[in-house]
Amino acid sequence: MRLPQNRRYIPQVPGPGAEKVRDPQHVGRLWRIIAAVIVVVLLVWRPLGLGAVVKPIRTDFVAMRHIQSAAGAAAARPMDRAKVAGMVDRAVQVAPENRVVTRYAGLLYMSAGSYEKAARHLSRLEERDLLTDANLGHCLLLSGQREAGTRLLSNVAAGVRAQRQLGAISAMEYAVYLNNIGYAYAAGDVELDQALAMSVEAVQIQPLQPAFIDSLGWAYYQSREYERAMFYLERAVRLGGEGNSAENYYHLGAAYARMGRIRPAAEALAKALRYDPQYQEAAAELRKLGYALPQPARA
Repeated sequence: MRLPQNRRYIPQVPGPGAEKVRDPQHVGRLWRIIAAVIVVVLLVWRPLGLGAVVKPIRTDFVAMRHIQSAAGAAAARPMDRAKVAGMVDRAVQVAPENRVVTRYAGLLYMSAGSYEKAARHLSRLEERDLLTDANLGHCLLLSGQREAGTRLLSNVAAGVRAQRQLGAISAMEYAVYLNNIGYAYAAGDVELDQALAMSVEAVQIQPLQPAFIDSLGWAYYQSREYERAMFYLERAVRLGGEGNSAENYYHLGAAYARMGRIRPAAEALAKALRYDPQYQEAAAELRKLGYALPQPARA
């Protein structure tokens, strides 16, 4: 595994689950740069008869427009997972060999819960950094490739610790990696002792970061320590405020349900489904409680 060298790459502060990969503003900036390049190319090169050069650039431009639209749809409330995945499908069909498209396709498929497609695209990248490998390991776990996912995440954890010892990454960067790996373990229901240890350490470094607290709460939930899980998941939602995601509310609702707090469980799960109507785990949990599913929110 290649470790980042001679650069200060700061991974995006994640939220739980799919929230980890959302960065629509960055996609928008990238799309605008590509658009400007294409305009220049069309103005300067077309009179010179260089259409063969312009055509692939135009193709990449169209693909990145689909990626930009998918990123916007992934950040919308309510999120339409099928719409996100469909837009990414079109981008990949238009520019299957474009490395930027491939990278964003993997992240956006992950955001939409299409973990097999996400793993396939992330694994195609010739050069992967530690953050990409952490995302790939997460997707491998959630697509049923537990052994491969666990092994990759273990390698990432070792690489991150080595980078921290060398002073190559800051405490905040280190905490982000710990959170991502710990949450991936918890989401995949593997290495739960490691999930708890990493999540505890991340929270110690950043005690008011809602995403880290949510990850810790979910690690306790997966470890069947429901009272502790509820404590941290309630705290994560309080601190998250307007930035809460469907997954925050699903986690809290599931913890309430295990503790026998049926009404607040149903309220939290219904809110998760208002944010993400295709969230199957939240819908299944709500049905177990005997509550009707909420009406789909209007876009």
